[in-house]
Amino acid sequence: MSDFMLRTDTQDEMDDALIAAGLAQEVTDEDGEVTVQPIPGVYLDRIGPIPAQVDPDGIIIKPGHPEYHANLRVTIELTEEQVEALPTFDPLPSVPYRVWL
Repeated sequence: MSDFMLRTDTQDEMDDALIAAGLAQEVTDEDGEVTVQPIPGVYLDRIGPIPAQVDPDGIIIKPGHPEYHANLRVTIELTEEQVEALPTFDPLPSVPYRVWL
């Protein structure tokens, strides 16, 4: 099992990266709506933009991050190419906004 923290500018860029890595696919429901769903063995926690933390007076304690964030957990074996295709970032946060339990 491996966990990855991902970041792109938009949700569409995240979906495109996951599809390109072979870890997600477009699925059309019975109403014709297309969504991007992870393949079996891949779990996706979509976070989106991270809001700023503010105190009761509205003063920003910690700035937000407008980029699109997601956490990825895989229980299948990934190729090196798949791992390299993921939009990971560096440095990772010392206190992540959300993590897998």
